[in-house]
Amino acid sequence: MAIKGLAVPVFGNYHYNGLSVVYTDGFAAGAAIEYGIEVETSDNNPLHGDNRIIENDYGTFNTGTLTLNTSDLDQETSIRLLGLKEVKIDVGEKEVTELVTDDDMKQTPKGFGIIETHQINDVNRYRAVILCKTTMAIPAEAATTKGESIEWQTKEIEGTITRSDENTENYKHPWKREAWFDTEKEAMEYLKTILNVLERVEAVSSEGTSVGKTRLIITNRTEGATYKYNTKEQASKYKQDLSKWTEFPEDGEIEAETGTVIYLAKTDLTGKAIGAGEVTAVTKEV
Repeated sequence: MAIKGLAVPVFGNYHYNGLSVVYTDGFAAGAAIEYGIEVETSDNNPLHGDNRIIENDYGTFNTGTLTLNTSDLDQETSIRLLGLKEVKIDVGEKEVTELVTDDDMKQTPKGFGIIETHQINDVNRYRAVILCKTTMAIPAEAATTKGESIEWQTKEIEGTITRSDENTENYKHPWKREAWFDTEKEAMEYLKTILNVLERVEAVSSEGTSVGKTRLIITNRTEGATYKYNTKEQASKYKQDLSKWTEFPEDGEIEAETGTVIYLAKTDLTGKAIGAGEVTAVTKEV
């Protein structure tokens, strides 16, 4: 048996409700290059008697460090992972989006997941690993100029692993969970379900063709995919049942007051959420 591959680093925002832990707004953080986990435990405390160890208080998990090497941290990922502030400024006639690291920045705990590929007796098996509560630190910055050939440069980021607050029958302050699968798709389904990883649905709104209507365009629409919308609630869970949501119209025009937040979702063939987003309505007034 040996590890021969690594894929799909994902994160989800950590929330403790007083009893159990849930994860929201899951997202992929680039492509996996390498990762490592170092763990610190308390020392064993043996009791000696009759010239041997007769009892032992075994060491337990104290803390750990996650080191993740990923293909890159783009603006969207940096905002969601590190809590950076987004500021828009004018540069000449163009509006530019800055990411600002300042006193307002607050890193929050995340659940982390990744998939290892193992070969066992010439058959691939997939180990999905989840670190239950990890707080990522600001990564170091480094880059090398381009020479005669490209030297690929990736991002390395570290995080502190702590035990989860969850204390239930099945989970007594866990710090790691894992499951094994026959396919990478099944392993990814596990991570998406636990960490609530929804695709981003991006849209713009403009005045519709008649009074009281707005025209929505999904800018990253997948050909052949099904989309729905709602003005009351947003899709917050992967595979959430959206059968009561309204089908997205072919022309993209719906009735809504200016300023209304319209929640959008991409659904699978059974009407369950696999993507989510929102847009603020711009409505034709006169």
